[in-house]
Amino acid sequence: MTRARKAKDILMQSITWAASGLSAWVLIAILVFIFTNGWKLLDWSVLSGNYHARNIVSGFVKESFDESVFTPPLSLSAEDIVSVKFGFAVRDEVDKQKNHVHTITWVDDRSPLREGTITTAGAAQGDPAPFASGMSVNKIVFSDADGREETVGRLKQQSPREWVPILDSRAAFIKEFHGKEPGGGMRGSLLATLMLIGLSLLFSVPVGIFAAVYLHAVAKQNRLTKFIRSSIELLAGVPSIIFSMMGITLIFPLIKIFGLGGQSIILGGLTMAVLLLPVLIRQTEEALRAVPSSYAQASLALGATQTETLFRVVLPSAKNGIFSACLLAVSRIVGESAALIFTMGTAIQDFPKLTEGSTSLAVQIYVLMRGENPNFRLASAISIVILIMILILNLTVKIVSELTDRKGNASCPPRRVKASKAS
Repeated sequence: MTRARKAKDILMQSITWAASGLSAWVLIAILVFIFTNGWKLLDWSVLSGNYHARNIVSGFVKESFDESVFTPPLSLSAEDIVSVKFGFAVRDEVDKQKNHVHTITWVDDRSPLREGTITTAGAAQGDPAPFASGMSVNKIVFSDADGREETVGRLKQQSPREWVPILDSRAAFIKEFHGKEPGGGMRGSLLATLMLIGLSLLFSVPVGIFAAVYLHAVAKQNRLTKFIRSSIELLAGVPSIIFSMMGITLIFPLIKIFGLGGQSIILGGLTMAVLLLPVLIRQTEEALRAVPSSYAQASLALGATQTETLFRVVLPSAKNGIFSACLLAVSRIVGESAALIFTMGTAIQDFPKLTEGSTSLAVQIYVLMRGENPNFRLASAISIVILIMILILNLTVKIVSELTDRKGNASCPPRRVKASKAS
């Protein structure tokens, strides 16, 4: 090897290692940022809770409260301010939506504040008011021993260290409590994502499989077939925001005929179905090509027709590859955002419906980060959930592919050649 060629090889290897190291560093930095900001916030309340907080106004009908002294548990921290007269503890903190709140951290089972009823007009009026850990206190209205009414709480610009001692020293009984159930959850977006996955696969999988079967076994291999394959490859490279515009301009007028107007999960599912077709067609066709030709030849030799061979022999043999294609499509749906902005919308719904707009997990991250005061913590927590879902799907694809390879190797064992005995 000449000196110039050796220097060139060293240069190319250095560039390769530098590019690989830079890519790995960027990926690790992103993961560290996401897990640092979102891991502590990620708990069951975030996964199962509503995004929008719910205001609670409860009233109390008792003329007086028992003069009991409540003993707080030892698990409370120094930041918790305890009301020994009414049996609760509250802490000054910042919630998941980056709002300054006074959060209830402990409520005794015998606390008189558990006996309130909702006073706001509506279907829930008169129901027991939830006064429990995790809620935040806006204000408390009480009467003193002389019947004078006073108000304390966050809305009075008072910290818990200020208003809790006032409540314990002056209140004879509490007349009204204004609080809020916490928000900042992702349950609505998670449900909308699951609905989107189901609708997208329902519309795209049958069309994608039959299109792949047509290109592989039915269509003549001529220029038209090559043009169709080239068009599918072209569609796979189109930016997803273009599909979003296509959905709102072409698909929306079609579903409007059936009385569905505006952005909805159905419109987003149909748009994603079109976006997934290139992936499903290509992967399914590759799975069909991976089936040994001897399977079809043996079926035809036994008297089966071309259609019977295709649907009873070739397709069942390619089921693992088709299943892997569906899992890759699900991964695309989970991580997609641009194709859903115009079709599903950006309004976060706690109770999503198929005929109404909502947000997927990825779009909720976009909503949280687009404002003047982005919520990095909640966006990072949702990102962790998306990464875990995609990781599980990719591992499933790897496992299915491995099982498929093992099955293929087992079905074609090597021939054993017997050595002839010397005469």
